[in-house]
Order: sequence, then C-alpha cells, then structure tokens
Amino acid sequence: MPWRGMKSTATEAPKNIRKGLGIAIGYFFGALAFVFLTLPVPLAAQGQSDRQHIVYFEGTPQELEIYKIYGRYEGPTIMVMGGIQGDEPGGFLSADLYVDMALKRGNLIVVPRANFKSIILFDRGPDGDMNRKFDGVQDMDPDRDRIEIIKNLMAESDLFLNLHDGNGFFRTAWESEMANPSRYGQCIIADAEVYTDPKTGRDINLGDYARRASEIINEDIPEERYKFRFSNHDTLSDTSDHPEQRKSATFYALTKLGIPAFGIETSKQLPSLEMKIHQHNLAVNAFMQLYGVIPEQPRINLDPAVLHYLVISVNGELPVAVADGQTLMIAPGNTVEVVHIGANYDRGLSVDVLDAGSLNDIRMPLTIKKPTKIIARKDNQTFGQISLKLLPPGSTETSPRLLLASQVAPVEAGAGWLPGMTMPPMDPPAAPAKLTLTTADLDRNGPPAIASAGSLTMTPLDRMATGQGGPEPAGTVNGVSGFILEVDGRRLVLRPGETLTLRHGAKVTMVDLETQTPLPSDTVMNLRGFIGRPGDTKGNDKGTTADTSKDMIARFAMDLEGHRVFQLGAEHGPELLAAAYLEISQPRLKSVTLEANGTEKVLALGQRWGLSPGTQVTVKEVQLENRLELSRPKFTLGGRSFSPSLPQTLTMPSIAVSLAVFTDEDLAGKVVLFPVNK
Repeated sequence: MPWRGMKSTATEAPKNIRKGLGIAIGYFFGALAFVFLTLPVPLAAQGQSDRQHIVYFEGTPQELEIYKIYGRYEGPTIMVMGGIQGDEPGGFLSADLYVDMALKRGNLIVVPRANFKSIILFDRGPDGDMNRKFDGVQDMDPDRDRIEIIKNLMAESDLFLNLHDGNGFFRTAWESEMANPSRYGQCIIADAEVYTDPKTGRDINLGDYARRASEIINEDIPEERYKFRFSNHDTLSDTSDHPEQRKSATFYALTKLGIPAFGIETSKQLPSLEMKIHQHNLAVNAFMQLYGVIPEQPRINLDPAVLHYLVISVNGELPVAVADGQTLMIAPGNTVEVVHIGANYDRGLSVDVLDAGSLNDIRMPLTIKKPTKIIARKDNQTFGQISLKLLPPGSTETSPRLLLASQVAPVEAGAGWLPGMTMPPMDPPAAPAKLTLTTADLDRNGPPAIASAGSLTMTPLDRMATGQGGPEPAGTVNGVSGFILEVDGRRLVLRPGETLTLRHGAKVTMVDLETQTPLPSDTVMNLRGFIGRPGDTKGNDKGTTADTSKDMIARFAMDLEGHRVFQLGAEHGPELLAAAYLEISQPRLKSVTLEANGTEKVLALGQRWGLSPGTQVTVKEVQLENRLELSRPKFTLGGRSFSPSLPQTLTMPSIAVSLAVFTDEDLAGKVVLFPVNK
C-alpha cells in the first residue's frame, strides 16, 4: 500500500493480485478508510488555504511555476511533473489540467512545465536533456537551479510521477519495429521490481503499484494495442539496458529520497493529442485512487489560443494595451516592456520581442532601435502579434502613439488602456527620484531597532547607508519619522530604512505617516505595487488595506540586499522623502525538533523519522524560514489536530503520518513519521 513503512505481499501476475489479495486489500482499505473517516477535523476547518502558486525565474525562458493543492482532509502527497522534455505535449498539457483541481483528501504538487524553454522551442533539451542531470549538474548549467527546486519538491512528496510521451508501443516481447521491449509508449516505467530503501529497510513494491495502476487505466482503454504495461528498467542492475536512467528524476526520487517514482509514457504515435492527454489523466487518476487522494476529474481544454491584447509600458510610463494586429509607434531608443498578456489562457504564455531579448521577454525592459514585432505564444504555438514602428526623426508626435487610437479604452483602473477610448496624452518620463541622506539625518544612538509582531519581524537593512557603512538606525528623514501600519489588526510603526518581513496573506493597512515637522499637504503615503484606490493617479494609499496574497503586483518588487521587497514611500510629487520596505514571504517550515526514546532529532522540511508504533514522541520546537515567527500555530498528526502549545507529547501510530505545521491560514510544511519494526 502507498503508506510509508507498509509492505505489500502481492505477487507479480495481475490475476493473482486480484484473486489472492482481494480479501486482504479489502480489509486493509476498509481499515484505512475507518482511520480517515474517524478523523474529526478536516483541514479546511483548520483554516488551511487549499492551494499555493509559486513562480520562480518569472519572465525568463527558465520560468518555473509550481502549484500546491491541499485537500480538506490530510492524506498522502503526490507530485505530478510534465514538460521536462519540451517535445512531449501530452505530458505537460495533462499536468496543466490538475492545477485547477480541488481535492477532498490528500495533496498534489503540480509542476506542469519543468523546462519551459524546451517547450517554447518544442525541443527535447536545448541545454541538454534535463532528465539526465539529477545525478549531478554543473554550477553554470542553465537547468541547475530548477533541478534543485524540483528535488526539494520531491522531498515533500510521498509519490513522484513524471509524465512523458515516448516513441512506439512498449511490449514485453517483440511484435514489430514499433512494438517491442525497447519502445517507451503506453507503459509505466520504474527502476526496479522491488526496491529496498537502505535508510529505512522498507520494501517499495514498484512492480505491484505499476501493475495495479495499469489495470485501472486499461479499464477505460478499449483498444488492446493502446493498453498500458509495466516496464521494469532494472536500473540498479549492472546488466540494465537503461543505465542512462540512473541520471533521471525518478531514479533520484527513489534512491535518494526513498519514495515510489514512476515515468508515465503515452505513445507519440497515438492518433491525437487529446488521446495522449486523456490517457495521462487516466494514469494520474489511477495512482491517486491507489494512494487515497480523492480528486475531481479535470476538463480537457484544447480551445485555440486567442490574443486579446498585450499591455505594454514605454519608458516605464503608464501602460497601454495594444490589441492583436495593431501597431504601436515609438521613438527610436525607447524602452518597451510587455507587462501582461491578455488571452483566453492563463498559463503557458510567453512573448518574444524579435531581434531583442530572449525567447521569453515578458516583463523585460528592452531598448528598441529599429522596427520589429512582438509575437505571443501559447507553449510552442504562435497565436498573435503586434508591430512596433518608429516615429520619424525630429517628430513632434507623442511617444508612444497607438495607431487606431480611437479604439483605445481603459483597462482596469490605474493600470493602462484598452481598445475603445481615445488615449490621453502622456507626459515625458520624469527623472527617477533620489533620496540623499547625510549623517545629520540619522540617529546613531543605541543599537538598531528590531521589533516583533506575531507573524512578522522587522529588521533594519543596509539600504540607506551614508557612505560610512553599517545599517541605518531608526530616525527621522526629511521630517518623516515613521510609517504607521496595521498588520492583521496589530498597529506598529515602521521606521525609515527598516524592512518589515511578513507572511504571504497578511493584511496591511497604511494608517498614516508619523512626522516630526509639517509636510506639504499633498504628500502621499504610497505602497508601490499596490493599487489602493482605482483611478487615483497620485498613488495615495493612506487608509487603504493591501491583501498581500493577491493585491501586490510582482513586477514592482525591487531587490534589496538579496531580498525581494516592495517600497513604502512618503512622496511629494516626484520626490521621495523617506522610504521603508515590505518583504512578503510564504511561511515555510525550516525544522521540527522531536524527542523519542531519549534521542533528540531535528527534521528539516520533508524529512522522515522511523519509530516503533506506540512510541511517545515529543514535539519540542518548530522553526520557520525567512525570520518569520510561528503566528497562531496549528498542528496535525495524520489529520488529527493537537494543541498548539509546545512541547507536546504524541503517540506514534501504526501507519505513516505527516506532522503538518500551519501558521495562521497557511500550511508551512510537513515532516513524516513512519512505523518500523522493533
């Protein structure tokens, strides 16, 4: 069974599995169902968010989107990954469908497009085969950072599924050139029949899982030639026909992390792309059924991609929305940035400014010196374009100018323009405001202030140094001594130069400016990246509340000493009088300190500890990353909630369970306890 620490006694033949284990499996599933159904508190009732969306390397060809979907009840976590090889659309388009799924029980980690660059180019591996780099990758390899992120996601999972499209049709014996043991299509691949984890001593019955999943899949495949089979690559053997698989993602997950891992292969020779996607869906759903992760079937959407508009900012000014096929006139040397793609799809989108930038130029400011085009792609398919043309030298026309400007209308308030209304004239860009400090502006008496408020911490950063080095202490700058905020209902004062680190999802109200001298009446309190009042062109956010989970515009974040922060400023026209910074961080578990049988053990996120059933385990300490504090903590063990007061002593159950840590409404992470024989 899928729970860690449990061993299957199934034989290899599917018919024997059905006959010999029918009663045993029935009893086991019945017992398992009883355990789950007697859990009194669903995760949703505990305040857990049902999903997280994380984007790495946004706006680059290496963009990596991750979706974590949590069920209402605790259960195993399955990781589904597609697109590690970009010429296999059945896999990445199937994985993409699970992003919007809701779950009743268990969890999904979905990585639809592990190698976005290869998908855009429809190439197996433009920087080398990414699925042959998990045994080790060079520091300068473009795939390195994404591989490390994927490895960390595997460590949070109980099962790993890697979706592929392979050539031909796998058969256990030779039938034809396209149907034989060396082909990959229509099979579930594993690295062994049974793998014994040397760390825990438990057996992982890969062949058993794969055959049972194949039986479930094949019930919905009427054509005999398209049915799934188990392909054992026997990767650990010296005589394996597939030694290259020792470098793969599935081999890493199995041998380094001790979790079942499978490659799911549909055939590139299936009659349609829809059939490939559907059969990948059958495979993922089969494993979800075996593991007790209760899904809702996603809908296959193959509607043609339609470009409505591109939202473009010229020289950092107010964006304009340019409809598909329109032309934007700009001056030579202007900087153009595509900040948004308006289309009938939300994912798999990229834009390419021809003869400039890279394959994916979304949110990348690029200088344009000659006429060109911006093309929009959905995965590897071009589905729209706009033209960029240059105004004549010496032209007095406003740059930018949209041809057919009578068809330009407002997009959302404060964000730009769309077809339907005349575009207003644009002022030339103002010079960037600069904040100059002298030693007279700084209060250097006493140590730097560090304040704490529940789920957040404040730490001065060395952002506004005077040239003498060292962090800027709290003080008054240009008459501004602080920014008065309410964070989740708790009032505090953020001093100029300080950075406030708070959890993703915190509610921040800009109350007022704290001043020591009168400021001009039109001074505003502006949080860059947040539209407090739609239509307000002055950017005055005083009295408004930002929900940091959905209201912040990511492209306005700035880099501050290696941290991505949003600037909170006191502004008078173009002049920045004083600034502080907000850093928004996802609550992420760093470690859990446990003690059992006189042994203390520190488990990092996703790590496991094997204990005998009935052992008394004490949860002593929990630490989060990014300097966050554990705010309003909640804990569950196998779905059962227990007291948020630590230390707390629990009893090790007879099945593998996750110890989940929640801070406020967010899941911070899990560690796993699994049973071992005495």
